Amino acid sequence: MNKTWLLIKTMLKMQYSNAGQKSSHVWLYVLSLLFLVPLLFIYITFMDQLIHILYDGLLPYGQESLLLGILFLSIHILLFIMSLVTVLGAFYFAEDIQSYISLPFHPYQLLIGKAASPFLYLYVTTIFVYLPIFFSYGSASGGPFLYYVYGIILFLLIPIIPFTIASVLLMFMMRFVNVSKNKDRSKIIAGIASFLFIILINILIRLNTNSNQMINELTRLIQEQDGLLEKMTSYYPPAYLSARILSEAQTWLGLLFFVFFLVLVIFAVLLFAWLGQLIYLKGVLGLSTGSKRKLSDEKINKKVRSRPVCVAYIIKELRIIFRTPTFLMQCIIQSLFGPIFIVVILMFDFGTGLSVEVLDVLTEKQTLLGLFLASFLMISTNVTPFTSFSREGKTWHTNLFLPLEPKQITFSKIAASWIINLLVLFLFLIVTLFVSIPVEIVLIWLVLILTASWFTSSFGTYLDLMQPKLYWTDEQELFKGRFIGLIGFLIEAGIIGIITIILWKTDAIQNVYVNSVILFVSLLICIFIINKLFHRKFNENTFQQL
Repeated sequence: MNKTWLLIKTMLKMQYSNAGQKSSHVWLYVLSLLFLVPLLFIYITFMDQLIHILYDGLLPYGQESLLLGILFLSIHILLFIMSLVTVLGAFYFAEDIQSYISLPFHPYQLLIGKAASPFLYLYVTTIFVYLPIFFSYGSASGGPFLYYVYGIILFLLIPIIPFTIASVLLMFMMRFVNVSKNKDRSKIIAGIASFLFIILINILIRLNTNSNQMINELTRLIQEQDGLLEKMTSYYPPAYLSARILSEAQTWLGLLFFVFFLVLVIFAVLLFAWLGQLIYLKGVLGLSTGSKRKLSDEKINKKVRSRPVCVAYIIKELRIIFRTPTFLMQCIIQSLFGPIFIVVILMFDFGTGLSVEVLDVLTEKQTLLGLFLASFLMISTNVTPFTSFSREGKTWHTNLFLPLEPKQITFSKIAASWIINLLVLFLFLIVTLFVSIPVEIVLIWLVLILTASWFTSSFGTYLDLMQPKLYWTDEQELFKGRFIGLIGFLIEAGIIGIITIILWKTDAIQNVYVNSVILFVSLLICIFIINKLFHRKFNENTFQQL
């Protein structure tokens, strides 16, 4: 056990060490905290009010436990999706795993050590999703002391089961699928397959739903105590047990359900360690070899041709992102989750009048601002610009010997991030077709969001220039232990989000064109300021000092 703890601490120190990096820019953290505090206050206040309203509405029917079922089912699904992405990167695609194989550790110890970093992200997610709703429900229901005791213990245990399910699925896949012939392509296929698997499940659930049958079933379940809870969580026992633990916290049934859940968690941990001991290293070793492919002179001549400098550099950036499995998963696949789920929900929606209902409720101004804010938040979470310079790694200094100006390199990196954002925006454009938004609103939105995309790409690239991480041994280090992405998102969402909300709340300005002009000018001002900051960095010869 001591060896396992030592391995966990060593891996976490190697992952999150600040050695070789410049000191943090304090003002960025202060500015991000200034935006984080009001956003958290708004989020917690909204969730508290929502839970109280829903609780009061379900209480007369004896179905208030449904809220707990929805909470635990949602958090387990979210953590399962996150685990699919993080497990692939941490267990198999991290280059440092080869360094640990020769050390005197059992496979299950290596597996537990590599699981420490993904678990940190799962716990952070659980804090923001689970805790606010848990305390709000306790306040609404007047939960006893044992409710909070069980709830805090559940907080510590929640990530284990979805993480284990994701890990077991991926360990079997990586063990029995022959991936050694083409390492990089196999990594990419594995990542995309896990993404498509989640989408397929969502589609199958919606295709098998009959609205009339569902209404009749709901009517019957409402008449039964906790009937909705049992129906919703019947296919996933951990969510049902967790909900019953809290709803029956003051009775002996709560203790009984807690014991059952604890046994389930222990079984999951033992299964994780046992399968790790059996098949984990076999799957890792299958990735350690690759195949060499020779190109003919004819193919080489086709690939080597003259291009404008910026175009060539943009293509080079895009090829690195698309051909590196970690960059592909983090920069592209992960950013497509939200928009694709929105499209799937609209395509297989239970009702048929969604577009009419949306247009009846919202004015043209609100439709434009809502669409813009939703798409802006999506592209703000894209981590591509926040790794613009860091992706170069130790090869960055090669750029100093090439006949390239800093302006050309910077423009190409911003443009590459902007092009990747087009994938997300294309999906949002599909959404506008389902909701039947007027053409003029869509055109105005396109102009605004394309401009906003350049702003987010520029700002993220600037933040990475200020604090790049060039001395990494594994691509995962660029996305773990760095808070630049979070800081950038908070500042971007804070600036543009506040402007958008002010326009939404201002009744004096109802004209959609006036609102769009104000937003457009605000974005241009932000881009102008960032360009000035870049020019100052160019004058300070920052590129030579990286």
